[in-house]
Amino acid sequence: MPVDFSGTWNIISNVNLEGYMVALGIDFAIRKIAPMLKPQKVIKQDGECFTIRTQTTFRSYECSFKVGEEFNEVTKGMDNRSCQTLVEWKDDKLVCVQKGQKKNRGWTHWIEGDELHLRLKAAVHYTAGRICQKIAEEHRREFSRQVIAAIAETAVRQCDIFAKDLEAFARHAKRSTVSTEDVKLIARRSTALSVYIQNKSEELNQDQRDLKKKNTGKRKSRDTEEEESRE
Repeated sequence: MPVDFSGTWNIISNVNLEGYMVALGIDFAIRKIAPMLKPQKVIKQDGECFTIRTQTTFRSYECSFKVGEEFNEVTKGMDNRSCQTLVEWKDDKLVCVQKGQKKNRGWTHWIEGDELHLRLKAAVHYTAGRICQKIAEEHRREFSRQVIAAIAETAVRQCDIFAKDLEAFARHAKRSTVSTEDVKLIARRSTALSVYIQNKSEELNQDQRDLKKKNTGKRKSRDTEEEESRE
């Protein structure tokens, strides 16, 4: 029995949306407007048939499809390009591949708890391109578009593998939440990745300690002010 995506979903947050739009070649003005919008997504699901409507005060976009059947799509909500689109189930996730002028494009929808998640694949392609550009400048080498697309696709597939392994680690420990230690464990085979994650973990822990210390200081200050006002 497939997951039921039906409902009205309001955006909570987004990460690297501008990077995704840059990868699609969307103009500067729209890239600056989009992050300020609060889209609402209305999904109607009837078995394998979906209608997804994304609504904002700026523009709205509706897409209807049947899982497993390829169709022609014009991405009116983004860059107005025509592409051949195929949406399929991958476990409990909806995975979309969009074939057209922009390579390595698509999205993945899944539900965690009471939240709907959306990952846009072109953002990975954009990030891979930026990294390749930096390396090319440092080492005087060039990366073809095909190589960048292959790197991005490999990164996406590896992230899927990591996600499944992290879920398995949490289930084995009888937890519903993936922990920092799970992430460190999954990176153990790569020294560079392991060091990066360890440093990032320490950085985040320090930020949390600083925030806690700051909040404690504010509470003490308020208590002192209240005592002085009573006196």
